Amino acid sequence: MQLPDNYILIQRDVKHARLRVSEDGCIRVIIPQVFTQEDVNALLKKKQRWIDRNLKFFKGMSRINLQRNQILLYGNRYTYFYDSTHEHKVIVDHEHKTIRAKRNLLDKAVQQQWLTDIARKHLTKRTEELASKLKFDYKKLFIRNQRKKWGNCSKEKNISLNWRLIKAPLFVIDYLIVHELLHTVVMNHTHKFWTMLKSYYPDYKDAINWLDKYGNSL
Repeated sequence: MQLPDNYILIQRDVKHARLRVSEDGCIRVIIPQVFTQEDVNALLKKKQRWIDRNLKFFKGMSRINLQRNQILLYGNRYTYFYDSTHEHKVIVDHEHKTIRAKRNLLDKAVQQQWLTDIARKHLTKRTEELASKLKFDYKKLFIRNQRKKWGNCSKEKNISLNWRLIKAPLFVIDYLIVHELLHTVVMNHTHKFWTMLKSYYPDYKDAINWLDKYGNSL
């Protein structure tokens, strides 16, 4: 069977075959060295519905397109201007959606470090506020660089949040914080968890829908 152009066959020293569907529509088929063409055909036939479901999911996603001099912050596009008068500061104008600084915030590494610092300040303060308001107790908060998780809560009640959340709207940030705070009481995503979440954050589905649609842009 001839594989379509968007399929990439990769042979590795692994025990089990794996499939990966990317948001660009590429399907990577990772197989053991001993796999035959018949094995590949059988695998793809078995997983066809799973492949189609994931392709449909990524196709339904939208991207937040930024111009070359724009930075995504709190779900909004901010225009960056180089300004030599602000050597040690970054001036953020939320009303006019502008960012002025001498440092090159269009450089990927510099921008990530700056956004991580902003995330650490905002997420720490907001987690403390929501925990106090909703009567939740947690031990420590960590700001992580994660690719596949927005947040996590350990059994020890330590919460981790993804720094990329600082690019999302405030209502999405609050939802993720409340979600992880609730895990200090209910660890699993049971019916009880979702019922309690609705009582603490009634509009949680709007936040989930936003993440499903635009999360790949963060």
